[in-house]
Amino acid sequence: MSSRPQIVNVDCNFTYDLERQKIEAAGADLVLRKARTEEEIIAACQQAAIILFENTDTPLTARVISALPACRAIVRYGVGVDSIDLAAATQHGVVVANAADFCTEEVSDHAVALILAGVRRIAYFDRKIRGGSWQGYDPNLALRRVGCLTLGLLGWGRIAQAVARKMAGFQMRILVADPYVRSLPSGSPVQLVSKEQLLRDADLLSLHLPLNMETRHVINESALQLMKPSALLINTSRGGVVDESALVRALQEKRLSGAALDVFEVEPLPATSPLRVMEQVTLTPHHAASSQDAMQHLHRTVADLVEALLHGFSPPFVINHTVVPRVALRPWKDFRPRQ
Repeated sequence: MSSRPQIVNVDCNFTYDLERQKIEAAGADLVLRKARTEEEIIAACQQAAIILFENTDTPLTARVISALPACRAIVRYGVGVDSIDLAAATQHGVVVANAADFCTEEVSDHAVALILAGVRRIAYFDRKIRGGSWQGYDPNLALRRVGCLTLGLLGWGRIAQAVARKMAGFQMRILVADPYVRSLPSGSPVQLVSKEQLLRDADLLSLHLPLNMETRHVINESALQLMKPSALLINTSRGGVVDESALVRALQEKRLSGAALDVFEVEPLPATSPLRVMEQVTLTPHHAASSQDAMQHLHRTVADLVEALLHGFSPPFVINHTVVPRVALRPWKDFRPRQ
């Protein structure tokens, strides 16, 4: 059996030329496995020093983590880490990292596109024309000037900040609510408010939240009741932050004007979902993060942070900040990736 460290990818949806090059140059081996269940992951990763995964539902549970004594780190090809038991990883000294910045521009672009498509009813008009009709101006159709609306951002991470920067050109009012943000820089064009004020005041509510115990179904029946009947909900974060049944009821009962959604509680979106036939809803298939540029960025980021870990450095984007690593790590700022 080889004494070289194993880096095990348990999903394997891509090709990994860059990662393999860097991993082998660092004296380790890249092992590719398709492991979908807890039992399969445990069997595949017995010798793994680092586990790589891609799918948002890969079950890296407490049971899995406790059964892998050689594992020093778990790395996500992407941003969301809601399928990892972070408490268990921290307890066992396993560093959890992601590629936090790989798709900031793509997701913020997509959120802006959904905002504009929803306000201007782009998908609605497209469907009408493709169906053979040509609708003249209807004063009863809810079309507004973007600059006259208030944009609310729930969450103030990298993507929300990029959305604010891009939407600022419309000279609109922009509000943000985030329980972990106490203040904004002096002179910021964005106003920090409570979640309740955000829900009441926003004409356009864009969600930028991780999925965890605090955020699951944060947009529920009571939250929707606070929103304006004329408001539009935009979600490019995680489907589970919205109670989809409550959203459907609000749309059906005209307590909400519309929605523009890239993510859903169940994916693919079931064929029986009422969202599929609602004309006031714009849908995209969880593609907000996708672009050729983002994929190149993603592979480079993961390759660099695995290389850093193999050389004894902390990765740049550690999720479980309080972890005491099984192997002591030097700061990322001192690491110089191999070109």
